[in-house]
Amino acid sequence: MMTKNLSILVIEDNEGDFILVEDFLIESYRKIDIKQCPDFDTAKKCLSERNVFYNVIFLDLNLPDLSGIELVSEVIKISQNTPIIVLTGYSELNLAKQSLELGVYDFLIKDEINSSLLQKSISFAQSRKNFRKQLEGERENYKNLFNLSPQPMWLLHPENLKILDVNEATIEKYGYTIEECLSLSFMDLHPTQDSLLLEAKLKNESTNKSNNQFTQRKKNGEEIKVKLSIKKILFNTEKFGIIVQATDLTTIINYIRTIEEQNEKLKNIAWTQSHVVRAPLSRILGIINLIEAEKDNLDDILFWLKKLRDSTDEMDGVIKKIVEEAQQINIDKINE
Repeated sequence: MMTKNLSILVIEDNEGDFILVEDFLIESYRKIDIKQCPDFDTAKKCLSERNVFYNVIFLDLNLPDLSGIELVSEVIKISQNTPIIVLTGYSELNLAKQSLELGVYDFLIKDEINSSLLQKSISFAQSRKNFRKQLEGERENYKNLFNLSPQPMWLLHPENLKILDVNEATIEKYGYTIEECLSLSFMDLHPTQDSLLLEAKLKNESTNKSNNQFTQRKKNGEEIKVKLSIKKILFNTEKFGIIVQATDLTTIINYIRTIEEQNEKLKNIAWTQSHVVRAPLSRILGIINLIEAEKDNLDDILFWLKKLRDSTDEMDGVIKKIVEEAQQINIDKINE
């Protein structure tokens, strides 16, 4: 006998069938609360009561006020995710199987019911509910990671590459509305020259991953360079989709280009320092040596002083140019 406390709702109009189920349940569980609802209207009221929780619902497929698939659908709507186990006869076996597609956890044939079978069915229903809850939690985490990611992301159909979903970052960056995105194929965002390689990468993860850089086109026609991360995932429990995440390389490429341009300017400055500045400096040093040697010849001293002035002015101009080029590099950095 199971000691776990359970609360069971049995939606059954046949008193004999209810008593049979009740007896088997009491036989299997020491702590159990069983409530009967003879029709759908009563069940609706029971399931709408506040602070009332049921572990499992047993449902007969034929009630005085509702029956069949319509009954199953309505009970699922008001069940508050409580596991539902259908009670049926052999004549309604196909109907019971159809109910599984709607979300019913299990079905039992009334003539085959016993305490052990009820216990196993309840245990299975509760385990399946816990699994569903875990699955829903993972799905919610996926949605959060997908929707809140700062990087543009797409969910694609694995065969025709139609866009099935996009996140907010995609809408903001590319300028399309959600409706416009869902009307496009992912290939519509790329120029023709990228099509063959991109399609191969999207449909075959084993394709060479060394080059995942592609050109994408925004709604306004602007083209950007991106790196695409591609991964196949399971969605809707049994269908595969393709998740694609884009990293905009345009800023990085422009940054590298700017660094290369600045490096070229620095090379020019270094060359100026090592060659252009050195020439007038060498002349200045030479003139000073001559002045020292000809200190008694005034005419020669005046001549060399003029040459010294010319070299000094030349060097001053070179230094100013170096300073201007260095300042321009700082201005370029600020403008970025």
